[in-house]
Amino acid sequence: MSPLSALVETQSLTPVTATALLLVMVFAGRGFRQNWKAQGQHWQLKAWAYGLPALLAFAALAFLPFKM
Repeated sequence: MSPLSALVETQSLTPVTATALLLVMVFAGRGFRQNWKAQGQHWQLKAWAYGLPALLAFAALAFLPFKM
């Protein structure tokens, strides 16, 4: 087994983990969008707080393989 295939095998998403990441992405993305549209007090800090989890969840869903 090559080191790359061993890494892919240990770094894969189960269906439960993928579902949890999808929910994080949806709710954090929605919070980001609502905050961006309202632009209240400290909106840029809140945008980062909502945007980073959405970005990380999206990246994990896009680049990590799913375990079936």
